[in-house]
Amino acid sequence: MKINRMLAISLAAAIAATGTLAVAAPAVRAAGDAQAASVAKEILLRKLGEWIGMPVRWDSKERTIEVDKGAETIRYRLKDEGISSREGTVYITQEALQRTLGIEASWSPDGKPELAAADAVTRANAFLTRLQNGDMESAYSFADARFRESAIPAWMRQWIGQLAAFPRTWGTVAADAVHTTVTISFQGPAAPFDVEIRLNGDGQVDDLYATVRVDGYRSPAYDRPEAYKEQPLVVGEGDHAVQGTLTLPAGEGPFPAVVLVQGDGELDADSTVYAQKPFRDLAVGLAGQGIAVLRMPKTTREHFVQLSDRYTIDDEFADNALLAAELLARNPAVDPKRVYAAGHSRGGWMIPRILGDDAKKRFAGAIVLAGADPRYSEIESYDHPELGGMISAEELAFYREQLKLVKEPGFDPANPPQAFQLPPNAYWWADIAGYEPAEEAKKRDVDMLVLQGEEDFQVPAASLQGWKEVYAGRANVEYRSYPKLTHLFTEGKLEDGIQSYLRPANVDERVIDDIAGWIGERAR
Repeated sequence: MKINRMLAISLAAAIAATGTLAVAAPAVRAAGDAQAASVAKEILLRKLGEWIGMPVRWDSKERTIEVDKGAETIRYRLKDEGISSREGTVYITQEALQRTLGIEASWSPDGKPELAAADAVTRANAFLTRLQNGDMESAYSFADARFRESAIPAWMRQWIGQLAAFPRTWGTVAADAVHTTVTISFQGPAAPFDVEIRLNGDGQVDDLYATVRVDGYRSPAYDRPEAYKEQPLVVGEGDHAVQGTLTLPAGEGPFPAVVLVQGDGELDADSTVYAQKPFRDLAVGLAGQGIAVLRMPKTTREHFVQLSDRYTIDDEFADNALLAAELLARNPAVDPKRVYAAGHSRGGWMIPRILGDDAKKRFAGAIVLAGADPRYSEIESYDHPELGGMISAEELAFYREQLKLVKEPGFDPANPPQAFQLPPNAYWWADIAGYEPAEEAKKRDVDMLVLQGEEDFQVPAASLQGWKEVYAGRANVEYRSYPKLTHLFTEGKLEDGIQSYLRPANVDERVIDDIAGWIGERAR
């Protein structure tokens, strides 16, 4: 069931969790000694601050101008070089702005700041501030054409707007071959929230994503850094391009390899769910046993806004997995005859489609981790609430009513009925309505390993029986179930539900051993 896609604490719940908000005192530093006289153009300091999210205020007692740049406060005196005041308005020169705040900016004749393309953090803050203020025209002035043509989902705009009430950082930068991503964090009363703003090579906003963050992840005991090395690998093109991480065992290859496919939600490469990172655990654990692993963010995370109203299940799960297998087959460190797909949750349920679409037969086999019962299509699953999915009676009734529209013979995703409201979009539903895992399982007969945790509250342990029925008669399909393990194959209890994921835990080493042993047996 496609319910609770983000698997995140709602903003309202986080705010309600506590009645008080503890804010750390900002760090303070002086603006510095006077430098050589500047002849640069002057900028209205308060106006610039309002635009880019740096509060500016006058401290009458100390007779200083204070500027909050995230958690840091910078103080200026009117006698400082590059600072001046005329008729109660404070100006700062471009040179002083660069020297004291690290911001390269000028002021355009139409009354708007012009920010250097290389200053990703300031541009991201300006975009986010204008977005939170509802000034979409100004926000989009920092964005590229493709992003401007896309619609930020209303719920995300509302969520990001509410975050303006909380203290924020100025942002951290992570750059790869696809995007430069600036992450701006807001300290909510119960948990921090991250807004990921992605910029292209020209410094223009290309996409964004917002999520709650739960810290505390710890590397597993079986993580031995000396046993592997990691290298970046770009998969896909355009609005499907993502940079993944290939974890290669130490020593000489070629090695067998596994391509990891996440479940529902806009998941990162580690398949992070609160304090747990199951895909990172699988990567380092398997690499320690001589198996290369490729993990990558979902296209719907890297290109969330651009894809949100038009992606299909192939866009979300299958296409990049198949491209990844091709790339690995050409990698001299990988044995092209021993490349496997490993899908978790919805990604596991999609394994029959991925194998069926594998025309070049790059995948020698597949691993299903907590895949939903393949006897049922997505639409049929709503007639079986016992299949799980964290769904309330009200949600179930809503989906059943909405699915009547999807089942209509004339359902057109390009022009859905006005009453259609199902997330994520009409194209996704039109695509998945025709996917029947049991039928697609007949298209390709390969070695498979199906794993299930017995304390899984999202995909009930009984789902394993569905896989056994669909693949009945195939001697090359093996099954394992694990007492005490959750949907993420970490230790937990069924009754704890989502609370299990708030505690740091790692994929059980038995799962790593079983996957590694199964792949090793294929070689023998």
